[in-house]
Amino acid sequence: MTNENINYFIKNKYVIVKNFLNTDISNLAYNYCKIKVSSIDKKYFYNKNIYDENWDGTWNDIQCKGAYSCYGDIFFDSLLLSTIEKMCKSTSLELIPTYSYWRFYEKTDILEPHIDRESCEISATIPLGFDYSNLNKEYNWSFFIKNLNNETVRINLNPGDCLIYSGCEIEHWREKFLGNNQAQVFLHYNIKNGKFNNLFDGRETLGIPKKI
Repeated sequence: MTNENINYFIKNKYVIVKNFLNTDISNLAYNYCKIKVSSIDKKYFYNKNIYDENWDGTWNDIQCKGAYSCYGDIFFDSLLLSTIEKMCKSTSLELIPTYSYWRFYEKTDILEPHIDRESCEISATIPLGFDYSNLNKEYNWSFFIKNLNNETVRINLNPGDCLIYSGCEIEHWREKFLGNNQAQVFLHYNIKNGKFNNLFDGRETLGIPKKI
């Protein structure tokens, strides 16, 4: 991360980091997401009595209803922890991990405009992989933010690329998804000893739900 990029983040409250995750890791994570969605779908269908959306994920996230999402997944909370040094270097901030969250978007999904809650003071959004094989044109599902000048900025990311942004200050959203699927992870942090300082999002440890 160059000083120019760090200064850009400090000034604008967001910055793009290309190849934040290498290809092997992003491919692994994308395959993990596809398998987990399929597995939990089968669990819900065949064993609804033991399905628990706090542990297993949900299709009822109000920001993107109908898309599977999962809070505090063990795999992605591990990624949250293992990338914290890179996040600190990319922002020139001392950070603590709060939680991970991931979604598996499918055709027609929309991410409503929003800003994030206090545990998302500094956030990273990373596409892990996608299937656009239903489209006969070049396509990238854009991520939109409202910058500090209240201007709309369109951001395109490839698998492994990362947008780091101040989630409590920068409004963000996505328009209707046209591809077959896309897996996306969000990694959330607080500034150490800052005004929030909410280690693990108030959980006893990483890898467990917010509500037990």
